[in-house]
Amino acid sequence: MKGTQRNFEIISKGELVQLRSLMESDLESLDRWQKQGEWRRFDAPWEEIIFEEKRFWKMEAERKFPDIDPGPHGRVMIASAENKPLGWVNRYGKRDNPLVWYVGICICEDSYLNRGCGSEALRLWIDYLFTSTEVHKLCLDTWSFNPRMIRAAEKVGFFYEGTQREMRFWKGEWLDLVHFGILRAEWEQMNRGN
Repeated sequence: MKGTQRNFEIISKGELVQLRSLMESDLESLDRWQKQGEWRRFDAPWEEIIFEEKRFWKMEAERKFPDIDPGPHGRVMIASAENKPLGWVNRYGKRDNPLVWYVGICICEDSYLNRGCGSEALRLWIDYLFTSTEVHKLCLDTWSFNPRMIRAAEKVGFFYEGTQREMRFWKGEWLDLVHFGILRAEWEQMNRGN
């Protein structure tokens, strides 16, 4: 893989960020993100998620890991307008309910937090998914200790759908799992006139 640089595809572009496919040079950032970043405190810190992310991206870079399900991209990089890697967005679902997907987002560069990058990336991602597929509903789950994710979900049009109280015991306290969703019809209504 050394010495080769795949062309990357820009999926969507906003004022602050762009969504794009992986570049070989992004692997350096993925390595660094394994060891640092505020994001690790909020994205299910009890799991070894970063190592799974690194494994996925490395295999993706080597073209050994196709999307698990057919359709549009399952995961893409978030980059600044200047193309600096900032994190990723993803989607996943269950085979028995193929028109309902869950989405996730991680901004891994601390200096880009609280600047609107995550909200814009999430909006670009849901627009891309609704525009390029027949998906009926997008869902987003987060933990009660993640107010930034809750604000971003509400800001881009997700509706609060409920809370599963005290679903995880972590560092001496019980955490709630908070559910959000947006239907295609709601997204279409929101985007009329744009």
